[in-house]
Amino acid sequence: MKFTRRARKHKIGKAHALAAMSSCGEPEFVAGKDGYDDQLVWIGVDDRGVELEIVAVILPDFLLVIHVMPTQFRRRSL
Repeated sequence: MKFTRRARKHKIGKAHALAAMSSCGEPEFVAGKDGYDDQLVWIGVDDRGVELEIVAVILPDFLLVIHVMPTQFRRRSL
């Protein structure tokens, strides 16, 4: 598993993202459309109690995490 620099936009460390991924169980599969890669989406609580949304692209050799964000940011914008 690798993380893009863009995934760190919200200043969430890899360890916190991995903790959230392991706390939520199985991720949701999102099929790629129009030439985009398939994705996995996790929503889980990290080791600090912060709920995170994590998105990874499924590549042939590894998962590439492209997005890590506290879910409260999304709820605030609705």
